[in-house]
Amino acid sequence: MRGYCAYGLRIESELSLPEMIPGVGFTVGSADISIRLGKVRPVPTRFDASGTGFWATAAEACHFPQKVGAFLVRHGREIVIDPAPGVEERLLRLSLLGPALALLLHQRGFLIVHASVVAQGDCAVAFLGKNGWGKSTIAAALHLKGYDLVTDDVAAIQLGADGPRVLPSFPQAKLWPEAARLLGGSPDTLPILHPDFDKRGWRAERGFALAPRRLDRIYGLAPGPAPAVEGLEPREACFEILGHWYGHRFGGELLQNGSATRHLQQCAALASQVSMRRLVRSGGSAALLHLADLVDNDLRGLRPNSR
Repeated sequence: MRGYCAYGLRIESELSLPEMIPGVGFTVGSADISIRLGKVRPVPTRFDASGTGFWATAAEACHFPQKVGAFLVRHGREIVIDPAPGVEERLLRLSLLGPALALLLHQRGFLIVHASVVAQGDCAVAFLGKNGWGKSTIAAALHLKGYDLVTDDVAAIQLGADGPRVLPSFPQAKLWPEAARLLGGSPDTLPILHPDFDKRGWRAERGFALAPRRLDRIYGLAPGPAPAVEGLEPREACFEILGHWYGHRFGGELLQNGSATRHLQQCAALASQVSMRRLVRSGGSAALLHLADLVDNDLRGLRPNSR
């Protein structure tokens, strides 16, 4: 077992996880989360168009991407991985660090959204959008401007009396080669995350948030005729957050036994506590750098530690 830290949790894992920050100061058996290899039964019997199966109960969930393996998530404390024969370890890590961890964090009561998050001081800002719309690129561009990276792809939000806070994951973002080049990097030196698509693993060697950050603003990416930042009313913001819930990829099975009500309450609470903007994008990857400048200017009214 190896020790790591992510999302404010101590993790022991039988699978090596180089993307995560190594954990210190805790022994095997004292972790919050255990990740191990083992047999998973039952596996899903129904699959979607992408070849992925899923089932869930109130306490357990099984995510089964064919040709990768089965990931059984139990009680918000354990992930059992049953690898497909001959599967590459990088593919196991990709499914583990995305869908499987998202399921575990959902079981622990966090609101999970498909977003990239950066922060200045104690003030965090999140970017919501569909795959390929530039969330990670904008976050990486702001990181190069001095913002801390908080998380990419899977954002776990803790709602409490002192407002919503985003838990830091691990210092990696997923970038297309063109985006990496625009940010001054060399894509050829970055690891390819999946053999079927060309996204690379871009690591923040500095400026990674090690503690939860207060979420003060959300930007929802949308296509339009020209780059712009537009305000959203709380009702619009709530629908935007609902639309980017990470659990949509698992279907309605994930919300059962009263959890649907809790989920709606979480989204409404977040929309009422955080200011939200629509971030209109136009053009290709190069235009995302201009959007990062627009966001940087828009955020000047937010002062870290102002509350």
